[in-house]
Amino acid sequence: MNVPRLLMRRFLGRRLPLTEGQLEVPGIEDPISIRRDRWGIPHIEASNERDAWFGVGFCHGQDRAFQLETLLRVVRGTLAELIGKDGIPMDRLSRRIGFSRQVDLQFSRLQLDIQEVFRAYARGVTAGGSAGLRRTPHEFALLLSRPTPWEATDVVGIVRLQSFLFATNADAELARLKILLAEGPEVLSALDPSVEPVREGAVAEPEVSSGIDCLNSDLEAFAHLLAPGGASNSWCVSPGRTSTGRAVLANDPHLPPVLPAPLYLVHVTTPEWATAGATLVGGPAVVAGHNGFAAWGLTAALFDNTDLFQEHIGPDGGSVRSGDGYVPCEVLHERIDVRRGKPLTERVVITPRGPIVGPALGGEMGALSLRVFWLDNLPFEGFLRSHKARSFEEFRRPFAYWPAPAFNLTYADRDGNIGWQLVGAVPIRRKGYGTIPLPGWDPEVGWDPEPVPFEDMPYLFNPQEGYLATANTRPYPDVDKPFLGVDWVDGYRLWRILELLGKRADWDVRSSQAMQLDQLSLSWRDDMRDIVLAAPCSDKDSVTARELLESWSGEVTAESPAATVFEFFVAEMAQRVAMAKAPRSAGWVLGQGFAQLLPSTTFSFRRVGHLVGLLRSRPDGWFARSWDAEIADALGAVTRKLKARWGEDPAGWAWGRARPVILRHPVGEKKPMDQVFNIGPINIGGDQDTIAQVSVDPSNPVADPAFIAGLRMVIDVGDWDASRFILPAGQSGNPMSPHYEDQLPLWQSGQGVPIAWSSQEVEKATVATLTLSPKSPSG
Repeated sequence: MNVPRLLMRRFLGRRLPLTEGQLEVPGIEDPISIRRDRWGIPHIEASNERDAWFGVGFCHGQDRAFQLETLLRVVRGTLAELIGKDGIPMDRLSRRIGFSRQVDLQFSRLQLDIQEVFRAYARGVTAGGSAGLRRTPHEFALLLSRPTPWEATDVVGIVRLQSFLFATNADAELARLKILLAEGPEVLSALDPSVEPVREGAVAEPEVSSGIDCLNSDLEAFAHLLAPGGASNSWCVSPGRTSTGRAVLANDPHLPPVLPAPLYLVHVTTPEWATAGATLVGGPAVVAGHNGFAAWGLTAALFDNTDLFQEHIGPDGGSVRSGDGYVPCEVLHERIDVRRGKPLTERVVITPRGPIVGPALGGEMGALSLRVFWLDNLPFEGFLRSHKARSFEEFRRPFAYWPAPAFNLTYADRDGNIGWQLVGAVPIRRKGYGTIPLPGWDPEVGWDPEPVPFEDMPYLFNPQEGYLATANTRPYPDVDKPFLGVDWVDGYRLWRILELLGKRADWDVRSSQAMQLDQLSLSWRDDMRDIVLAAPCSDKDSVTARELLESWSGEVTAESPAATVFEFFVAEMAQRVAMAKAPRSAGWVLGQGFAQLLPSTTFSFRRVGHLVGLLRSRPDGWFARSWDAEIADALGAVTRKLKARWGEDPAGWAWGRARPVILRHPVGEKKPMDQVFNIGPINIGGDQDTIAQVSVDPSNPVADPAFIAGLRMVIDVGDWDASRFILPAGQSGNPMSPHYEDQLPLWQSGQGVPIAWSSQEVEKATVATLTLSPKSPSG
């Protein structure tokens, strides 16, 4: 029995949304029908596109009001107005980056129909968070506040915020600079073999380090409120390799284990089109789903679309060095209001490259500016057209206008076609490769004004193998142009996916769901097993570890003690390798992130592959003893750690017990609210290199994982009612709702729920119907 949750319900009530009857709302043209199924998934039927997306916003507002409020206030830089001084660092960074700066200008450059969609969605969010609820949600009651009305331009700000959260490489740039400053270029090359720092021509000046540290403290503010982008798997199979003669598409985006989930399931129908799948809360688009003809999924592309530049602030605080002189910057003074506190003024400096994101003003000579395309007031379309696509070309072409999050998109349609498209704005650098922050005062550095043309972006259509997959590795076909970066994750997930796809030609929904739960570690089976088991173990503890690994299949299951030994061994060896070469910056080598917003960098996802390379080549000069002796000693150390923490009996070392997952809500950071809003601990298996990803921090293998499957989706392309979707917990952000965690058992077991597609199935699935009617101006 959850006593704190019962007490919350007693004193504040359930505060559930209105899901039945009729309701008059302003801002719609015709009646809208919202039917909800047993999982709280809305089936929205409208007579026109604007009302349809109003309905999506309305449901978001009903079920995710506080999540939307958080997003809105982060975009506007007004979080401190709601939560007090704890929101100041967030607001400062938001104002510096400029999520809401000139959104009116960017909004004016959108196609008129997209402007109308944004207006309708924003009206829907506002109506859902007010008229759609009997009482304000619990978080607002605790804060004595109410939801803030939305504007259409706020949706533009949300796109910018999501672009920031999904941005890649900036964290790795900072980590490299930290290692370079502390250890030198040879050590950096040894610990990050994908990079040759000398080709950057970087002038790394020691005072820049303070700018990095300031940026770290600012990023920490995002930690408990937002979900940055992660990794992901997606694959599709042609009809010739399925049991049904129809294509199959599977997708499981990997996102932080937060509540509520960043994604929300919907089904939308109009006379002209229909779509079903997952929306990103805060925007009107299905980012993973189908439209009755085509299905699509996404994974983080991880190409380098973000650069940081070292800056020298001029003596006046409003200029930056350029060559031998200084050039003026745009300087803004923005007021930040603080609940129960005095207002502050944030001084924002915008260089010719972009805003300075580390404070570093007032005489400090270390500063970092940010260069991205999503702050350039460019038009975007992309997912806002997907629901109308009737061919691969119609699907991919709108992403020519997508200076937003970088994705791999997988595609499959009813005609049996499958495809892949890399989307997002790829910069053309005038100097360097973007792997380390270059000196902004060098006149030769910077980006060309326009990104790589869409025609030059790689894609595939109907590959001869009959299947394709993406998993955050270097895109295939392996391309040299355009230059996409170096910070890909290890390829183990992709290799395992391709191995399994090639083994059979009878794929269907169930077998694809089972594959999404695959927990086999290729890094153990193919790379480390023989090396580790050959180590000369002589003491009791190292023998214990080796014997457990000897009989282990390589399945990183929740019940396996050997899986725990393996994960601790990898972490132990990774730590020893880092300390051997980089004692002053080992944390950055291991993937230490920048506060909790970025709990790990891509370095953490490449430590296994790097370690494997060292174990195979065994270079001299790393340890005083031999590599075999170091391996044996590490095995013994692992056993002693496990005994000290979980007892002498290996039966108590099960991986799920050692590293459980807790789904955390931002209000659940303090007791007793954790028992009201958080869910867990949950015992599950997997690591960062298994298809069923539950990432592991090499510096602390029992730390909360940074990423889990934030959605699992398998689509039988053509039999839409047979397709399955699942979120980690549920549709609702209300802990008193039956839909707060009703999907969790199915998520754990690898099952899914249908999103009814045909009118007959929607009718069968309906458990509650709400009709929205236009409210007259005088009403």
